[in-house]
Amino acid sequence: MKGARIIKRLVDGLKPNGSEYFIWDDKLTGFGIRVQASGATSYIVKYRAGSGRGAPTRRVTIARLGKVTPDEARDLARKLLGSVAHGSDPAAERAAERRADTLRELAELFLAEHVEAKRKSSTAELYRDILERLVLPELGNRKAEKVTVSDIAKLHGKLKASPYQANRMPAVVSSLYSFAGKRHFVPQGTNPARGIEKYRENGRERFLSAEELDRLGEAIRKAETKGLPYNIDTSKPTAKHAPKEKNRRTLIGPHAAAAIRLLILTGARLREILHLKWDHAILNAACCSCPTVRPARKPSC
Repeated sequence: MKGARIIKRLVDGLKPNGSEYFIWDDKLTGFGIRVQASGATSYIVKYRAGSGRGAPTRRVTIARLGKVTPDEARDLARKLLGSVAHGSDPAAERAAERRADTLRELAELFLAEHVEAKRKSSTAELYRDILERLVLPELGNRKAEKVTVSDIAKLHGKLKASPYQANRMPAVVSSLYSFAGKRHFVPQGTNPARGIEKYRENGRERFLSAEELDRLGEAIRKAETKGLPYNIDTSKPTAKHAPKEKNRRTLIGPHAAAAIRLLILTGARLREILHLKWDHAILNAACCSCPTVRPARKPSC
């Protein structure tokens, strides 16, 4: 909402509408009110930390509605904006009082309270590996707000021999700073990984050798006849519920064995095999095809 004069009558009539919205004063640029979906309201100031259009936008809370009058909030906003005009960054100064001291401390908090609590275990392992093996040895002792785009770009360059890891690193750092901004450990909008161009990632392709194919074929034959040894992974939470049997073996069904053989012999993707239909098979040509390209007749068997 724009062009509204922030006065007591406007403040008294504010109500939540189910989503966050802002009201900006029509006289003092940057002075406004934030109304959250929960109904919480506060006077805020919005400004650019620096000069030029590329300078990041910051928001800083002045006070909750009811704690000060609109005129008092306007005077406080005018003072904050005056300090900004002289090179100050109020949001950064406030964040300095509550942020983690170093990037290492911030990373540990990020992993414990965000990644491991909200992401899959495989994702958490990837994030921890990238941070602990690649990022923290280089920048872990640096103050979190002092890490710059130049620092991350330099680290990205060091990893160019491994394009996949090099490209994942800025993404993890960006996620870390997004978390830190929301928790007010660093000023919102701080992201030293922004704008780093990715390396080209070349796909890796490997073919099984004749010996490997023989061993795999023998394993499939054994799995569908005698069965494969069944071993319990005691590291998993469900391990305690698995029956403890000696010499237990697992048989796979003929359809599963056939699907594995098709994957090996055709090089098709897993879902292409699992969703394969008789209409896709061209028996005379000993191949499979999409029916929209080459209709196949249904076998008589």
